[in-house]
Amino acid sequence: MNKDPGNNGKRPELTNRKTLLVYAALIVLLVFAIVMNREFFVKMTHELRKMSIAGIITVCVCGILYRVIDGVVLCQMGHKYSAEFTLPKAVITALCGSFFRVSTLGSGMAVSKIYYMKRDGIEIGNGMGICFLQTIFFKLSILVMGVVAIVCSTVSRAAFANSKIFVIIDIAANVLLVAAMVTIAVNKRLTEFLFRLGKKICARFPKAMAFLERAGYEVDLLQNESAVTMKDKKLCIILLAESVLMQALWYITPCIAVIGDGVALTDVFAMIAIANMLAGVIPMPSGFGSVDVFFVLMYVQAGTSVTAALAMVVYRFATTFVPFFAGAPAVFAYIRRERH
Repeated sequence: MNKDPGNNGKRPELTNRKTLLVYAALIVLLVFAIVMNREFFVKMTHELRKMSIAGIITVCVCGILYRVIDGVVLCQMGHKYSAEFTLPKAVITALCGSFFRVSTLGSGMAVSKIYYMKRDGIEIGNGMGICFLQTIFFKLSILVMGVVAIVCSTVSRAAFANSKIFVIIDIAANVLLVAAMVTIAVNKRLTEFLFRLGKKICARFPKAMAFLERAGYEVDLLQNESAVTMKDKKLCIILLAESVLMQALWYITPCIAVIGDGVALTDVFAMIAIANMLAGVIPMPSGFGSVDVFFVLMYVQAGTSVTAALAMVVYRFATTFVPFFAGAPAVFAYIRRERH
């Protein structure tokens, strides 16, 4: 599983024709994302008028800083595989991921990060490992902050006074989810067994066998990256601390929106932390809406539904659309760089 069966290390240059096609595809994605979210943009324009210019700027800065730290994390784990993958390139990779997160309706962020890391000399398997570890620390930071919020916020506890079992089950589900992801990341015996089983089943199908060989190589790299990182306790602590800081930058944005509403900002911070933890294992059909439902459920007991709506619009604006619009020029700049 150590030898790369299909990579010659060459990076194809973009021709003029191909570049135009890529630009056209990106413009289509940009327009598609705006059209699909047009109702939110109308609502966002209406709600943001209630905030000061300073408040809006602060919210935008929080949204950008989140992705800057995201880039720092990528660089910390990826630079050892390629000297080309510098901090500025890692930040651009993170911003590009934000663009594709929205333009592909939430499914393209990890794939785009892996692609851009590959372009800067990091193997796909190593890129998969980096993104997978990022997800583990992301989930763990949400769990940690959610549990701390439940313990420290009386308003949040009151919202679920009659649903304690529900909250306990949710915390347990989050713990199991993180544990399962860690197991996949480090348990080579399990993946080797699954690949052996797959090869026995696909022995008569050459294309399937070739796919399994390639997949086995990439998974091997993923687990090697995970093993290296997990053994470095200092790095793990740093990555978790950075993930917590990233979440804090997100969670502070609804607090900025409701300053002066009469609700303690620490309670607003706690509510959004708990809402994210609950939404992590209880998705809604509307996708993004699960966080909103849990937040409003708690907030109406301490404030009003009007300011709850403002808080969630600002939260969505900062966490999703500020990085999206910052990521668009980053994607186009990357293509321009590839041409020269």
